[in-house]
Amino acid sequence: MTPSSFIAALRTQLLGSAWDPLARFAWCRQQRRLLGVPGHAVIWIRGAAGPWAAWGEHHGYFEVERMDGLPYLRAIATPAARA
Repeated sequence: MTPSSFIAALRTQLLGSAWDPLARFAWCRQQRRLLGVPGHAVIWIRGAAGPWAAWGEHHGYFEVERMDGLPYLRAIATPAARA
């Protein structure tokens, strides 16, 4: 087992993947990257990703919209300036 995989396993065991402080940040960045790919205008939200999507919207990663009550992500028109 490599040191990095050991640390990742230890962090998962101690914090759980849903409570990992960096997991939500990484998820939001990945969704924003996918929204930038041509042909990926929206990403539908499924399962327990709703609170993470709300957090990402609040922090300027993307917009959360609804169609017939189903949430989806949409790229924001002008990205928020990151300090």
